[in-house]
Amino acid sequence: MNRSNGWENAVYIQNEQTISSKWKINYGLRLSLFTVAGANNLYSFDKDGRVLDTTILKNRQLDKSYFNPEPRFSVNYSLGEDRSIKFAYSRNVQYIHQLSNTTSGSPTDRWVLTTRNIRAGISDQVSAGYFFNFANDMFEASIEGYYKHLQNQIEYKPGTILRANETVEKDLVYGDGRTYGAEFYIKKRVGKLTGWVSYTLARSERSFVDIDAGEWFPFRYDRTHDISVVAMYDLSEKVNVSGVLVYYTGNATNYPTGKYSISGDITGNSVDPGQVYTSYNGRNRDRFPSYTRVDLALNWSLKKTKNWEHELSFSIYNVLGARNAFQIDFLYDNQTASTFAEKTYLFAQVPSISYNFKFKPRKSASADTK
Repeated sequence: MNRSNGWENAVYIQNEQTISSKWKINYGLRLSLFTVAGANNLYSFDKDGRVLDTTILKNRQLDKSYFNPEPRFSVNYSLGEDRSIKFAYSRNVQYIHQLSNTTSGSPTDRWVLTTRNIRAGISDQVSAGYFFNFANDMFEASIEGYYKHLQNQIEYKPGTILRANETVEKDLVYGDGRTYGAEFYIKKRVGKLTGWVSYTLARSERSFVDIDAGEWFPFRYDRTHDISVVAMYDLSEKVNVSGVLVYYTGNATNYPTGKYSISGDITGNSVDPGQVYTSYNGRNRDRFPSYTRVDLALNWSLKKTKNWEHELSFSIYNVLGARNAFQIDFLYDNQTASTFAEKTYLFAQVPSISYNFKFKPRKSASADTK
């Protein structure tokens, strides 16, 4: 695959202003500039995806530029010492894009830069939230809702050849996206037992005219439910234990719905009659199994002084040994003439030990006397 290069610059201005004891606002503007740069090969295509022309950029030679303003604004209204309402809007522009293939058993994500054909991704997000403390500030909590509109999203065309595809731009389609949801958060701030619980209910979807006739479908990383629980407990002044529970809905993917073979294509070119092709029922209509993991850790503070502290940490990643699917392959059994799914996972329990230390340089004698 050809290497792509680009040159990105940005300048921004931001101001935070207190209007009154109840109102605070933060506003700003970021101006971003991206220029396609060499060394790079730039292609132009006809409507059927055939290469019409190739422009070869030399090292550090500049080509097409994209200029985008990115405004942002937030306002905070205080309802009292322990309650507030916040509203925010922001536009963000991204010049690097992730291409995800959900019909492959193993991850085949690829990153591409903005070019003459691939435009910058743009997102506009609005959010509103209610934040409050209670029980004499022992707990803090928040409820937030958000909606994000996405432009210039890219996906592979159905049937795209992924491996060593130098002109991948001809195999891309462009469309819109949307992400929306609600986030709930509560945290215990003081005491021997501290920690927090967060829950997100969300959807992330895409729409492309050339995929499923423009119907909205789940993005690969769409997760309807996402829960995190973190707890920390002080056994003594020097020893504490902690635990983390993570759960989220499995990523969107495609499971095959059938298979077929053909003896030739519509142009009359011969193909391997033994080649079996797989059919799918739409884009991202299936799910990986849900992801669950529990981690535990013990931290032991060995010594702590004004200028020096060090500690030992013992932890176990995925202590319950949950077999979370990293990839799912669909294999064909010739003896039974049937297809079966095989799940691959990466890690069971992973123990670790770490030693951490921090120190501050002692002040010089002359500094102490001043």
